[in-house]
Amino acid sequence: MPRRTLIFSITVIFFSLFVVVIIGLSITNSSSQIHSTTITEIDKPVGVWGPFSNSGQNLEQLWGINQSEAISDIITKGFDEYYFVMSNFDNPKQIDSTESLLQSAENLDQGLKIIIIVLPPSEGGPDGNYDWDGWIKYFNSLKERYPNSFEGFTIDDFNWISTRNDTRFEYNIDFMEHSNLIDALQHKKEDVKFFPTVYFEGERTDAVINEYLNYVDGIIAVSGCYYNVSALEPQLHLFGELFDNKPMKYVVYPTITHNYTRQNYSPPSDQLVISTLSIASRTVDGIIIWHKIDSPVIQEYLKNIDNSEAYISKMNRMKEVQIEEELTTWDTANKNHINSTEEKNCLDWYEKYLRAYNYWVSLDSVQKEDDSLKEKLLSFID
Repeated sequence: MPRRTLIFSITVIFFSLFVVVIIGLSITNSSSQIHSTTITEIDKPVGVWGPFSNSGQNLEQLWGINQSEAISDIITKGFDEYYFVMSNFDNPKQIDSTESLLQSAENLDQGLKIIIIVLPPSEGGPDGNYDWDGWIKYFNSLKERYPNSFEGFTIDDFNWISTRNDTRFEYNIDFMEHSNLIDALQHKKEDVKFFPTVYFEGERTDAVINEYLNYVDGIIAVSGCYYNVSALEPQLHLFGELFDNKPMKYVVYPTITHNYTRQNYSPPSDQLVISTLSIASRTVDGIIIWHKIDSPVIQEYLKNIDNSEAYISKMNRMKEVQIEEELTTWDTANKNHINSTEEKNCLDWYEKYLRAYNYWVSLDSVQKEDDSLKEKLLSFID
Protein backbone atom coordinates (compact mmCIF):
# COMPACT_ATOMS: atom_id res chain seq x y z
CA MET A 1 0.00 0.00 0.00
CA PRO A 2 1.45 3.44 -0.91
CA ARG A 3 2.52 5.47 2.15
CA ARG A 4 0.17 8.39 1.39
CA THR A 5 -2.81 6.02 1.10
CA LEU A 6 -1.87 4.32 4.36
CA ILE A 7 -1.72 7.65 6.22
CA PHE A 8 -5.07 8.66 4.76
CA SER A 9 -6.68 5.35 5.80
CA ILE A 10 -5.37 5.60 9.37
CA THR A 11 -6.65 9.18 9.60
CA VAL A 12 -10.13 8.13 8.43
CA ILE A 13 -10.24 5.28 10.97
CA PHE A 14 -9.25 7.50 13.89
CA PHE A 15 -11.72 10.18 12.83
CA SER A 16 -14.54 7.60 12.57
CA LEU A 17 -13.76 6.23 16.04
CA PHE A 18 -13.77 9.76 17.43
CA VAL A 19 -17.22 10.46 15.93
CA VAL A 20 -18.60 7.18 17.32
CA VAL A 21 -17.33 8.02 20.81
CA ILE A 22 -18.82 11.54 20.69
CA ILE A 23 -22.21 10.21 19.50
CA GLY A 24 -22.18 7.55 22.21
CA LEU A 25 -21.45 10.11 24.90
CA SER A 26 -24.22 12.35 23.60
CA ILE A 27 -26.76 9.54 23.79
CA THR A 28 -25.64 8.63 27.30
CA ASN A 29 -25.83 12.23 28.48
CA SER A 30 -29.27 12.67 26.93
CA SER A 31 -30.71 9.55 28.53
CA SER A 32 -29.42 10.49 31.99
CA GLN A 33 -30.04 14.23 31.70
CA ILE A 34 -32.40 14.40 34.64
CA HIS A 35 -30.29 12.58 37.20
CA SER A 36 -26.68 13.27 36.15
CA THR A 37 -26.13 16.64 37.83
CA THR A 38 -23.29 16.56 40.35
CA ILE A 39 -24.05 17.99 43.78
CA THR A 40 -21.95 21.08 44.39
CA GLU A 41 -23.68 22.70 47.36
CA ILE A 42 -26.05 21.46 50.06
CA ASP A 43 -25.69 24.27 52.61
CA LYS A 44 -29.27 25.57 52.78
CA PRO A 45 -31.47 26.75 55.68
CA VAL A 46 -33.08 23.78 57.46
CA GLY A 47 -36.39 23.92 59.30
CA VAL A 48 -38.25 21.64 61.71
CA TRP A 49 -41.90 20.83 61.10
CA GLY A 50 -42.91 20.17 64.72
CA PRO A 51 -43.02 18.23 66.93
CA PHE A 52 -39.27 18.47 67.22
CA SER A 53 -38.52 15.29 69.21
CA ASN A 54 -39.23 11.58 68.88
CA SER A 55 -41.39 11.83 72.00
CA GLY A 56 -43.74 14.25 70.23
CA GLN A 57 -42.64 17.33 72.16
CA ASN A 58 -43.37 20.79 70.77
CA LEU A 59 -41.37 23.93 71.54
CA GLU A 60 -44.57 25.91 72.06
CA GLN A 61 -45.60 23.50 74.83
CA LEU A 62 -42.49 24.28 76.89
CA TRP A 63 -42.01 27.24 79.20
CA GLY A 64 -39.25 29.34 80.68
CA ILE A 65 -35.74 27.96 80.86
CA ASN A 66 -36.84 24.59 79.41
CA GLN A 67 -38.09 26.33 76.30
CA SER A 68 -34.96 28.49 75.93
CA GLU A 69 -32.70 25.46 76.32
CA ALA A 70 -34.71 23.48 73.76
CA ILE A 71 -34.45 26.38 71.27
CA SER A 72 -30.69 26.60 71.82
CA ASP A 73 -30.39 22.83 71.33
CA ILE A 74 -32.27 22.94 68.02
CA ILE A 75 -30.06 25.78 66.78
CA THR A 76 -26.90 23.97 67.90
CA LYS A 77 -27.99 20.91 65.90
CA GLY A 78 -28.09 23.08 62.79
CA PHE A 79 -31.73 24.14 62.39
CA ASP A 80 -32.74 27.64 61.32
CA GLU A 81 -36.57 27.51 61.37
CA TYR A 82 -39.36 26.02 63.44
CA TYR A 83 -42.89 25.35 62.15
CA PHE A 84 -45.82 24.64 64.46
CA VAL A 85 -49.62 24.54 64.28
CA MET A 86 -51.73 27.35 65.72
CA SER A 87 -55.40 26.57 65.13
CA ASN A 88 -57.05 29.65 66.63
CA PHE A 89 -55.65 33.17 67.09
CA ASP A 90 -58.62 33.96 69.40
CA ASN A 91 -57.77 31.21 71.90
CA PRO A 92 -56.07 32.73 74.99
CA LYS A 93 -54.10 29.56 75.76
CA GLN A 94 -52.75 29.34 72.21
CA ILE A 95 -51.93 33.05 72.20
CA ASP A 96 -49.90 32.64 75.41
CA SER A 97 -47.95 29.62 74.16
CA THR A 98 -47.29 31.19 70.75
CA GLU A 99 -46.08 34.49 72.09
CA SER A 100 -44.02 32.86 74.82
CA LEU A 101 -42.17 30.92 72.12
CA LEU A 102 -41.65 34.03 70.01
CA GLN A 103 -40.37 35.98 73.01
CA SER A 104 -37.95 33.20 73.98
CA ALA A 105 -36.58 33.05 70.44
CA GLU A 106 -36.40 36.86 70.30
CA ASN A 107 -34.38 37.00 73.52
CA LEU A 108 -31.78 34.44 72.47
CA ASP A 109 -30.50 36.36 69.42
CA GLN A 110 -29.48 33.06 67.83
CA GLY A 111 -31.56 33.39 64.72
CA LEU A 112 -34.33 30.77 65.02
CA LYS A 113 -37.20 31.84 62.76
CA ILE A 114 -40.75 30.86 63.77
CA ILE A 115 -43.36 30.02 61.13
CA ILE A 116 -46.98 29.36 62.11
CA ILE A 117 -48.90 26.58 60.36
CA VAL A 118 -52.57 27.44 59.74
CA LEU A 119 -54.80 24.42 59.12
CA PRO A 120 -57.18 24.22 56.12
CA PRO A 121 -60.69 22.70 56.41
CA SER A 122 -59.34 19.24 55.49
CA GLU A 123 -57.46 19.25 58.81
CA GLY A 124 -59.14 21.93 60.92
CA GLY A 125 -62.66 20.74 60.16
CA PRO A 126 -65.84 22.83 60.43
CA ASP A 127 -64.80 24.27 63.81
CA GLY A 128 -61.48 25.66 62.57
CA ASN A 129 -60.77 29.39 62.56
CA TYR A 130 -60.87 30.63 58.95
CA ASP A 131 -61.24 34.32 59.69
CA TRP A 132 -58.50 35.33 57.24
CA ASP A 133 -58.78 39.05 58.04
CA GLY A 134 -58.32 38.21 61.71
CA TRP A 135 -55.33 35.97 61.01
CA ILE A 136 -53.59 38.64 58.91
CA LYS A 137 -54.15 41.32 61.55
CA TYR A 138 -52.74 38.98 64.18
CA PHE A 139 -49.69 38.12 62.06
CA ASN A 140 -49.03 41.80 61.34
CA SER A 141 -49.11 42.52 65.07
CA LEU A 142 -46.73 39.62 65.80
CA LYS A 143 -44.23 41.02 63.31
CA GLU A 144 -44.35 44.40 65.00
CA ARG A 145 -43.71 42.89 68.45
CA TYR A 146 -41.31 40.06 67.50
CA PRO A 147 -39.52 41.33 64.38
CA ASN A 148 -36.55 38.97 64.60
CA SER A 149 -38.20 35.69 65.57
CA PHE A 150 -41.55 35.79 63.71
CA GLU A 151 -41.00 34.99 60.04
CA GLY A 152 -44.53 34.37 58.76
CA PHE A 153 -47.01 31.58 58.11
CA THR A 154 -48.02 28.74 55.86
CA ILE A 155 -51.47 27.33 55.13
CA ASP A 156 -51.08 23.56 55.08
CA ASP A 157 -52.36 21.33 52.25
CA PHE A 158 -53.23 24.38 50.17
CA ASN A 159 -54.10 22.40 47.02
CA TRP A 160 -54.92 19.07 48.67
CA ILE A 161 -58.17 17.11 48.94
CA SER A 162 -60.53 17.00 51.92
CA THR A 163 -61.64 13.46 52.72
CA ARG A 164 -63.76 14.61 55.66
CA ASN A 165 -67.53 14.24 55.59
CA ASP A 166 -68.08 17.42 57.61
CA THR A 167 -66.52 19.94 55.20
CA ARG A 168 -68.37 21.64 52.39
CA PHE A 169 -65.59 21.68 49.76
CA GLU A 170 -63.76 18.70 48.31
CA TYR A 171 -60.67 20.77 47.48
CA ASN A 172 -59.04 23.14 49.94
CA ILE A 173 -58.30 25.63 47.17
CA ASP A 174 -62.05 25.92 46.47
CA PHE A 175 -62.57 26.95 50.08
CA MET A 176 -59.75 29.53 49.84
CA GLU A 177 -61.55 31.12 46.91
CA HIS A 178 -64.96 30.96 48.59
CA SER A 179 -63.68 32.52 51.83
CA ASN A 180 -61.94 35.44 50.09
CA LEU A 181 -58.42 34.68 51.29
CA ILE A 182 -56.99 36.98 48.62
CA ASP A 183 -58.82 40.00 50.06
CA ALA A 184 -57.14 39.41 53.42
CA LEU A 185 -53.69 38.80 51.88
CA GLN A 186 -53.79 42.26 50.36
CA HIS A 187 -53.43 43.69 53.89
CA LYS A 188 -50.47 41.51 54.88
CA LYS A 189 -47.33 43.41 55.87
CA GLU A 190 -44.56 42.95 53.35
CA ASP A 191 -42.20 41.47 55.93
CA VAL A 192 -44.75 38.85 57.04
CA LYS A 193 -43.84 35.94 54.76
CA PHE A 194 -46.52 33.66 53.31
CA PHE A 195 -45.39 30.26 51.99
CA PRO A 196 -48.43 28.05 51.17
CA THR A 197 -47.81 24.28 51.29
CA VAL A 198 -48.35 23.02 47.74
CA TYR A 199 -48.40 19.36 46.66
CA PHE A 200 -46.96 18.13 43.37
CA GLU A 201 -49.97 15.79 43.21
CA GLY A 202 -52.51 18.38 44.34
CA GLU A 203 -55.72 19.52 42.70
CA ARG A 204 -56.24 22.83 40.90
CA THR A 205 -52.60 23.82 41.06
CA ASP A 206 -53.42 26.15 38.16
CA ALA A 207 -55.63 28.20 40.52
CA VAL A 208 -52.82 28.46 43.07
CA ILE A 209 -50.53 29.85 40.37
CA ASN A 210 -52.97 32.05 38.48
CA GLU A 211 -54.76 33.55 41.49
CA TYR A 212 -52.29 33.55 44.40
CA LEU A 213 -48.83 33.95 42.87
CA ASN A 214 -48.78 37.71 43.43
CA TYR A 215 -49.60 37.25 47.12
CA VAL A 216 -47.08 34.56 48.10
CA ASP A 217 -43.45 35.09 49.06
CA GLY A 218 -42.54 31.56 48.03
CA ILE A 219 -43.88 28.04 48.41
CA ILE A 220 -43.33 24.94 50.50
CA ALA A 221 -43.31 22.08 48.01
CA VAL A 222 -44.31 18.64 49.21
CA SER A 223 -44.83 15.24 47.62
CA GLY A 224 -47.52 12.73 48.49
CA CYS A 225 -45.34 10.16 46.70
CA TYR A 226 -42.24 10.71 48.83
CA TYR A 227 -41.33 7.01 48.73
CA ASN A 228 -40.18 7.63 45.16
CA VAL A 229 -37.62 10.27 44.14
CA SER A 230 -37.22 9.44 40.44
CA ALA A 231 -39.37 12.41 39.43
CA LEU A 232 -38.31 14.77 42.24
CA GLU A 233 -35.75 16.77 40.27
CA PRO A 234 -38.11 17.38 37.32
CA GLN A 235 -40.89 18.27 39.75
CA LEU A 236 -38.79 20.84 41.58
CA HIS A 237 -37.55 22.41 38.36
CA LEU A 238 -41.08 22.60 36.95
CA PHE A 239 -42.46 24.14 40.16
CA GLY A 240 -39.67 26.70 39.95
CA GLU A 241 -40.78 27.58 36.44
CA LEU A 242 -44.49 27.63 37.31
CA PHE A 243 -44.00 29.77 40.43
CA ASP A 244 -41.71 32.29 38.72
CA ASN A 245 -38.65 30.98 40.57
CA LYS A 246 -39.87 32.39 43.87
CA PRO A 247 -38.10 30.92 46.93
CA MET A 248 -39.02 27.26 47.39
CA LYS A 249 -38.60 24.95 50.38
CA TYR A 250 -39.11 21.20 50.32
CA VAL A 251 -40.44 18.86 53.03
CA VAL A 252 -38.33 15.75 53.72
CA TYR A 253 -39.89 12.80 55.59
CA PRO A 254 -37.43 10.79 57.72
CA THR A 255 -40.39 8.96 59.24
CA ILE A 256 -43.66 7.52 57.99
CA THR A 257 -46.92 9.46 57.68
CA HIS A 258 -50.42 8.20 58.45
CA ASN A 259 -51.37 7.57 54.82
CA TYR A 260 -48.52 5.09 54.35
CA THR A 261 -48.88 3.56 57.81
CA ARG A 262 -52.40 2.39 57.06
CA GLN A 263 -51.07 0.76 53.86
CA ASN A 264 -48.53 -1.21 55.91
CA TYR A 265 -45.46 0.51 54.48
CA SER A 266 -42.18 0.34 56.37
CA PRO A 267 -40.61 3.66 57.45
CA PRO A 268 -38.49 5.42 54.79
CA SER A 269 -35.05 3.84 54.45
CA ASP A 270 -31.87 5.80 55.11
CA GLN A 271 -31.06 5.47 51.42
CA LEU A 272 -34.40 7.03 50.47
CA VAL A 273 -34.00 9.93 52.90
CA ILE A 274 -30.41 10.65 51.80
CA SER A 275 -31.46 10.47 48.15
CA THR A 276 -34.26 12.95 48.81
CA LEU A 277 -31.84 15.31 50.57
CA SER A 278 -29.34 14.87 47.74
CA ILE A 279 -31.80 16.06 45.11
CA ALA A 280 -33.66 18.70 47.10
CA SER A 281 -30.73 20.36 48.84
CA ARG A 282 -29.09 21.41 45.58
CA THR A 283 -32.33 22.48 43.92
CA VAL A 284 -34.44 24.38 46.48
CA ASP A 285 -33.81 27.33 48.81
CA GLY A 286 -34.53 25.52 52.07
CA ILE A 287 -35.17 22.08 53.56
CA ILE A 288 -37.88 21.26 56.12
CA ILE A 289 -37.54 18.08 58.19
CA TRP A 290 -40.88 16.55 59.15
CA HIS A 291 -40.82 15.56 62.85
CA LYS A 292 -38.03 13.04 63.42
CA ILE A 293 -35.04 15.38 63.66
CA ASP A 294 -33.09 13.01 65.95
CA SER A 295 -32.89 10.43 63.18
CA PRO A 296 -29.22 9.44 62.60
CA VAL A 297 -29.54 10.12 58.87
CA ILE A 298 -30.74 13.68 59.57
CA GLN A 299 -28.01 14.26 62.14
CA GLU A 300 -25.40 13.08 59.63
CA TYR A 301 -26.79 15.50 57.05
CA LEU A 302 -26.67 18.44 59.46
CA LYS A 303 -23.08 17.65 60.50
CA ASN A 304 -21.98 17.65 56.86
CA ILE A 305 -24.07 20.55 55.61
CA ASP A 306 -20.93 22.67 55.17
CA ASN A 307 -20.47 20.87 51.83
CA SER A 308 -18.21 18.02 52.98
CA GLU A 309 -16.85 16.56 49.77
CA ALA A 310 -16.90 12.94 50.94
CA TYR A 311 -20.48 13.21 52.22
CA ILE A 312 -21.69 14.89 49.04
CA SER A 313 -20.14 12.08 47.02
CA LYS A 314 -21.89 9.52 49.25
CA MET A 315 -25.23 11.29 48.77
CA ASN A 316 -24.84 11.24 45.02
CA ARG A 317 -23.99 7.53 44.92
CA MET A 318 -26.96 6.60 47.09
CA LYS A 319 -29.27 8.74 44.99
CA GLU A 320 -28.21 6.96 41.80
CA VAL A 321 -28.78 3.55 43.41
CA GLN A 322 -32.20 4.61 44.75
CA ILE A 323 -33.39 5.87 41.38
CA GLU A 324 -32.12 2.79 39.56
CA GLU A 325 -33.97 0.55 42.02
CA GLU A 326 -37.18 2.57 41.65
CA LEU A 327 -37.13 2.49 37.85
CA THR A 328 -36.38 -1.25 37.83
CA THR A 329 -39.23 -1.89 40.28
CA TRP A 330 -41.67 0.17 38.25
CA ASP A 331 -40.63 -1.54 35.03
CA THR A 332 -41.28 -4.93 36.62
CA ALA A 333 -44.54 -3.72 38.15
CA ASN A 334 -45.78 -2.51 34.78
CA LYS A 335 -45.33 -5.97 33.36
CA ASN A 336 -47.04 -7.73 36.24
CA HIS A 337 -49.70 -5.06 36.85
CA ILE A 338 -49.68 -2.84 39.93
CA ASN A 339 -52.03 -3.84 42.73
CA SER A 340 -51.46 -0.91 45.10
CA THR A 341 -53.61 2.13 44.36
CA GLU A 342 -50.95 4.36 45.91
CA GLU A 343 -48.20 2.93 43.69
CA LYS A 344 -50.37 3.26 40.58
CA ASN A 345 -51.16 6.89 41.40
CA CYS A 346 -47.50 7.67 41.99
CA LEU A 347 -46.50 6.01 38.73
CA ASP A 348 -49.15 8.08 36.91
CA TRP A 349 -47.79 11.29 38.46
CA TYR A 350 -44.22 10.27 37.61
CA GLU A 351 -45.18 9.89 33.96
CA LYS A 352 -47.08 13.21 33.93
CA TYR A 353 -44.15 15.17 35.32
CA LEU A 354 -41.65 13.39 33.09
CA ARG A 355 -43.65 14.32 29.98
CA ALA A 356 -43.94 17.94 31.15
CA TYR A 357 -40.23 18.11 32.01
CA ASN A 358 -39.11 16.57 28.70
CA TYR A 359 -41.29 19.06 26.84
CA TRP A 360 -39.87 21.97 28.86
CA VAL A 361 -36.19 21.06 28.37
CA SER A 362 -36.78 20.60 24.63
CA LEU A 363 -37.67 24.29 24.26
CA ASP A 364 -35.17 26.97 23.32
CA SER A 365 -34.73 30.17 25.36
CA VAL A 366 -37.19 32.13 23.22
CA GLN A 367 -39.90 29.49 23.53
CA LYS A 368 -39.43 29.41 27.30
CA GLU A 369 -40.35 33.10 27.44
CA ASP A 370 -43.70 32.49 25.73
CA ASP A 371 -46.63 33.68 27.85
CA SER A 372 -48.54 30.48 27.14
CA LEU A 373 -45.82 28.20 28.52
CA LYS A 374 -47.30 27.86 32.02
CA GLU A 375 -50.67 26.88 30.62
CA LYS A 376 -49.01 24.25 28.45
CA LEU A 377 -46.99 22.80 31.33
CA LEU A 378 -50.04 22.72 33.58
CA SER A 379 -51.94 20.81 30.89
CA PHE A 380 -49.51 17.94 31.45
CA ILE A 381 -49.88 17.76 35.22
CA ASP A 382 -53.19 19.34 36.30
